[in-house]
Amino acid sequence: MRKVIYLVFFVFGLNKAFGQNENFRMILKDNWQMQSVLKDPTPAQIVSQIEFTASGWYKISVPSTIIAGLIANKAYKFDPFYGMNFEKLNDTALDHAWWFRTAFRLPVSENGKNIILKLHGINYKANVWLNGVKIMDSTQAKNPYRVVEVDITKNIKKGNDNVLALEILRPFNPNKHVGDLAIDYADWIHYPPDYNAGIINNVEIKSFDKVGIKYPLVSTVFDMPALKIAHLSVDALVTNYSNSDQEVMVKGLINNDVSFEQQVHLKPHEIKNVIFSAARYSQLTIKNPHIWWPWQYGKPELNKIKLSVIREGLVSNTITEDFGIRTITSKLIDEHSREFVVNGKRIMLRGAAWSPDIFQRRSAKRQEQEIRLYRDMNMNVIRSEGKLDIPLILTTQFRRNVTSDSASN
Repeated sequence: MRKVIYLVFFVFGLNKAFGQNENFRMILKDNWQMQSVLKDPTPAQIVSQIEFTASGWYKISVPSTIIAGLIANKAYKFDPFYGMNFEKLNDTALDHAWWFRTAFRLPVSENGKNIILKLHGINYKANVWLNGVKIMDSTQAKNPYRVVEVDITKNIKKGNDNVLALEILRPFNPNKHVGDLAIDYADWIHYPPDYNAGIINNVEIKSFDKVGIKYPLVSTVFDMPALKIAHLSVDALVTNYSNSDQEVMVKGLINNDVSFEQQVHLKPHEIKNVIFSAARYSQLTIKNPHIWWPWQYGKPELNKIKLSVIREGLVSNTITEDFGIRTITSKLIDEHSREFVVNGKRIMLRGAAWSPDIFQRRSAKRQEQEIRLYRDMNMNVIRSEGKLDIPLILTTQFRRNVTSDSASN
């Protein structure tokens, strides 16, 4: 019998909030084109130029894997889930690189700002080109669970179309001793022949006026056992995207009535973790807080936090997110069992395994239905084996007060 080690994390108990809202954020979702380098061997410097004509390429939206894109374009004349048809998907072309290409134009309002390309998940690795220039190689844009950022300000064509092209290669021998650390289906789902190669999470363009703030985290300590008082700690990353020192003010607001601020000095290109603790900011000690509880134990009360970074009296960017006030602890009962405690209360976990679509096709409607199905079966935890949950299903779980559990062999 194989031994499974459980790593349970309650949605937003240990991670950042969801429901993100920022000043400028362009998600590059539609109007992508995809093709094998074997079918179109045009050099990368040309493929990534606006003058290139992608004749015969497949039109897709991302996130998408190679096979998901081919299915969407009806490239297969059979149902891969019927009989032995899955084996018909095998194709040596999937062992070679594929192009994912799109064009975008920034609004005039973003001129003069620092432009950041953010890749939320490339499987498995890619050479990334923008307007004929390689801006990242496959040692940088690598691994489906890494979030990669690159400053593309100097490569952007203001007022014109820009072409982003990713030359993506699938993982080989995934999760083996000398293989690639990629998406794993363990022993209960076959690997698709492309091994989910492609863009499996968002591609976005963001802008900042010299400095920016991101990744807010709110942690909680209660006065036990009454839960009448919560001591909050807020931290976030502040980044200087410029070549000079910057003096900025970081301001925060919780539920429109709790405000706090801190002066921060940033060296050129410095990333600093800014912390607001209840010990230093007494207003972060909250009386009668709205508390998040798991399914069957109470309501999933939500709170809202707004963080801004201000430079020379002007707001560079603002981020607003929902979060839950709660605490999570756990301890081993014996070699085989672990006890979980939420807000001081022991929680009985009841759950079952969850896996995404084998071709990584995603539907908010379907995932909402899956979460409701779990709740209808009186379950309060979702188990994900060999892969991380994507933000969409985590957000849905968070709002439906269903917890999440990932496991590794």
